[in-house]
Amino acid sequence: MLPSTFFLPGIGMLRAALLPLALLAGLTACDSSTTPTASSGASPFAGDSRATDPDAAAQRIAQTPNMPDSLHLISPGQAGRLRVRMPEKLLLARVPADQLRKLTRTVGDSTYPAYEMRDAQDPSAPPTLLEMAGNQQRGFYLRRIIVTDPQYRTGEGVGVGSPFGAARQLFGLTRVRTTPDGFAAVSRQARMAWLLDENSLPADHSTDMPSAEIPTATRITGVVVY
Repeated sequence: MLPSTFFLPGIGMLRAALLPLALLAGLTACDSSTTPTASSGASPFAGDSRATDPDAAAQRIAQTPNMPDSLHLISPGQAGRLRVRMPEKLLLARVPADQLRKLTRTVGDSTYPAYEMRDAQDPSAPPTLLEMAGNQQRGFYLRRIIVTDPQYRTGEGVGVGSPFGAARQLFGLTRVRTTPDGFAAVSRQARMAWLLDENSLPADHSTDMPSAEIPTATRITGVVVY
């Protein structure tokens, strides 16, 4: 009879051959189960292939009154069906002409063409400002979206009228400073700036201060998507 140790080298070689296959199978399983999260900036939005099931979304919105519909959802670089840097031609194709009013906007020393966009569902709501950039030769594109309409909200339900404390908790805002658009907390990760109601702050407050010094109940008066 052969000693038991005779078979050990063969078993070791078999294990060595099977180990890479097992690791590969494990990595494949991990990749297939990975999904975007809010912290990665991959929040679903209208028109995105990653958007949630429509029936489930409708049920969630019905249960949470502050949840926006797809036309009023704010996500990184996007508000409703409009995305920052989209060409003017595409913007004009998506928004009916009777909802738009062309104008110019001056920010600091610069003047930009812009549009005021009225809400189709609620014409009496504050118009959304669409600030453009570019030139006649290369064409214009959407530079920034400035929202003061309370119907627009993030997927977490934060928007105009919300307490600043909610935005601070969700987006990790650390500083609040004076900008050309007003007193704002900027989130580079979310590509948004939250404009705040300065009436809740002392008249002699600093132009650049930690967000922790802003009262939690301070009202958000606008959202700049860039």
